[in-house]
Amino acid sequence: MSKVLQGESHTQDILHMNLDNDSSRKRNWGLLVTGIVGGTLVVLYAVATPFITPALRKICLPFVPATSTQIENVLKMLQYRSGSLVDLGSGDGRIVIAAAKEGFKAVGYELNPWLVWYSRYRAWREGMHHNAKFYISDLWKVSFSQYTNVVVFGVPQMMPQLEKKLEEELDHNARVVACRFPFPHWMPDHTTGEGIDVVWAYDSKAFKGNEKTLSETVQKMHPL
Repeated sequence: MSKVLQGESHTQDILHMNLDNDSSRKRNWGLLVTGIVGGTLVVLYAVATPFITPALRKICLPFVPATSTQIENVLKMLQYRSGSLVDLGSGDGRIVIAAAKEGFKAVGYELNPWLVWYSRYRAWREGMHHNAKFYISDLWKVSFSQYTNVVVFGVPQMMPQLEKKLEEELDHNARVVACRFPFPHWMPDHTTGEGIDVVWAYDSKAFKGNEKTLSETVQKMHPL
């Protein structure tokens, strides 16, 4: 009788051990799944946030890749020019790299770090990393006085403020090329393209001259 009881006890112990092992395995799987899901959400958040954040700013400047026609039109507005070039909000770097291939020392400023790293990779892959540089920076916190060519794919809300910034900072031999939306007060010196591919070119000697003329006119109308 005691042997039978001992056998039953031993069987119960084995059952308890198996149940404990099953519970332990389930807990481990639960922790693993939780870790995978949590890690995936963190990665998705890290990747998506730089793309979503622009929509939450006062001036929304979303990432919209330039079309091949827009790039061709930009380069057409830069024919016979040389020197340094800057792309304001350079996105995936295609404008900067295309300009570098044409001989410009080209720089792109972009707030989205993923796009900057991708742009650097593209420049390296295409052998343009010496002439195409990319920086993570807010365009409103950078001075553009050193650049003779400026490219911007802007939105209407930012153009008046950007107009004033460029008027103050650019030299008289600079050229500004605007895509998708023109500047509100400047008269373009050159225009090319149709529809969404229209590109406007503004020479700083013209809009700086207009600014000076306007100031002189105001002084004549309202002398001190």
